[in-house]
This record gives sequence, structure tokens and C-alpha cells, in this order.
Amino acid sequence: MKKITPLLAIAILAYMACRPLLPDEIPLPTKICVRTQHHNQPIPNATVYVKYNTDSFPGYDRPPSYFDASFKTGSDSRGCIEPVPEGRHWLVAFGYDSLHFPNFVYGSMRAEISLTYKPVLDTIMYISE
Repeated sequence: MKKITPLLAIAILAYMACRPLLPDEIPLPTKICVRTQHHNQPIPNATVYVKYNTDSFPGYDRPPSYFDASFKTGSDSRGCIEPVPEGRHWLVAFGYDSLHFPNFVYGSMRAEISLTYKPVLDTIMYISE
């Protein structure tokens, strides 16, 4: 019996040492993609700030550090952020429209992400003066 106990302990340790490590994070298949637009005109290079898990509008006067994440739209006025946690989030965008005055435009929208019902949101985000 005394010889079996050390062998059993060694076998258990060997099994645990050969097992692959569990991931630190589980990747979420969630994403938010927007196309920023003003008067049917694409607005490239807009900055979109995201505030996670809030029902109240964060406002346009908050500093960038207030928001949880941000991303920029590309030259095609399209941008994405992934992964995004489940919940209700607010997106606030700031851009520049050279065709209309005033040139600085901004807008906001609420987004809801659910792993069960809507893991990916792909939409147009309308921004205005």
C-alpha cells in the first residue's frame, strides 16, 4: 500500500502536467460595425467612442477617458470593434464633413448585443451638426 500511494501521486501529477492550459479569456463572437454618414454623405476617419453597459446617454462633452473603448472609421467610413461584451451600450461619434457647414459633425446611438439574439450589429450611424 505504501508503494502504491507515491506511484498514484506521480501518475496524477504527470496527468495534470500533460494537460493543456485553459485559456485566460474565452473569445466572444460579438462585434459592432458602423458606417458613419451625414446627409447621405459618408464621413471617413470619424472617431467612435463606446460606453459599455449603460442605459443613459453619456453626452458629447465627456473626455475620451470616460469611454470604455473607441475605434476609427476608415476611408470608406466603415469601422468595427470586437469583441464587445453583452449588454446595452452607447456609441458616440465625432467626424468632419467638408461639404456642409458647420464642418464638425457628431452623433450617437444605442446598441444592444446579446450572444443569443444579436451577437453582431452592422448598421449605419447617422451623424449631424
